[in-house]
Formats: sequence, structure tokens, C-alpha cells
Amino acid sequence: MKRSILPLFILLAGLFSCQDEEKPMVSTTLSDAEIETLLFTREEEKLAHDVYIYAYEKYGNILFQNIANSESQHIQSILTQMNAYDISDPLNGRTTPGEFTLSAIQTLYNNLTSQVDQSLNDAIIAGLWIEDIDIYDLENAIAETSQSSLATVYGSLQCGSSNHMRAFYGLATQYGVDYSPSYISQTLYEDIITSAKTTCQTN
Repeated sequence: MKRSILPLFILLAGLFSCQDEEKPMVSTTLSDAEIETLLFTREEEKLAHDVYIYAYEKYGNILFQNIANSESQHIQSILTQMNAYDISDPLNGRTTPGEFTLSAIQTLYNNLTSQVDQSLNDAIIAGLWIEDIDIYDLENAIAETSQSSLATVYGSLQCGSSNHMRAFYGLATQYGVDYSPSYISQTLYEDIITSAKTTCQTN
């Protein structure tokens, strides 16, 4: 997401599972870019969790709660990696909804929850959009890292996000909601939504 945060605000203005933990054997340090991505992913996954909880509390649709529970596992997977590489959690483990240290994530949370407030259909679009950009960012994270432990975790999270996208697409179909991807390709989007749910590799 850090590479795509600027067009993100333009998009938002126009819009109106899976993982067990593994502690890697660490013998190297991470690059600055790898650390930045890991810290960003930690808050990006919390963003998804918090927006879905917000949507569930507003509309009571159990899908949002189920996917939020999966996002909690994603968060823990990232925290496990941070601990393994001795990287401090900027949130110190706090789980307060809507609380972030990165201003871009905080602004995005505010924008997305405002979108959720408009209607259930808008909440579904928000869910699809979050998974769209998550899959895109995780692909970039995998390409960036030289650490197999990180690549494995990012790949598992990406698998989970694809399952979430399938679930949101099913809900969108039920309510007659249209969505076109903004970050992943149309071809990849169609491949995901037309394929079966995947059992993701544990990490």
C-alpha cells in the first residue's frame, strides 16, 4: 500500500483463513525497506480488522465478523515475525479500534468507515477494495524481501486475502453490487472470484 497510497485517496473520493504462527530461525537482519514493509503490513492488517468490525457492528452481517477474526490471525502472524526479527511493535500490542501510528493508515481508516456508514452496499465495496489493495501490496512485499520466512508469511496472508475477496464477491453478488479492481489486474480478480476457496499454507 505504501506505493499506492496517493491514488488511493482519489479512489475513495469517487466512491460515494487461515494462518497459524511460526517463529523463523533468524540469522540475518532486515533491510530498511523490509522493516518498513513489515511495520506497514502490521497496521494494514489491523486496518482491515477494524473496518470489518465497524461494518459488522453497524449492519450485523456475520461475514464481516468472520473475516475480521481471520484478520486477527493475520495480525498475529506479522507480530510473530516482528518479534523474531526483534522489531518493536509501534502499537505495543494495543487493539483499540481505529488507533494507528501511521497517518496514512489513520486517514484511510477514517475514509473507509465513512464509506461504510453510507450503506451495506458501500461496506461491501470497502471490503472488496481492502482485499484488492492487500493482495497487491503483499505481492510487492514478496518481491521485495530476500527472507524466506517473510515471503512465506506474506504468501499465506495473500492466500487469505484471496479467500476474503471471494467471500465479499459472493456477498456483492447477493446484493447486486458491482466492483472493478483498482490495484490487482482484472484478469487476476476474475481468476480469484471464479475459483474455489483455498486452504492456505500455515505459517
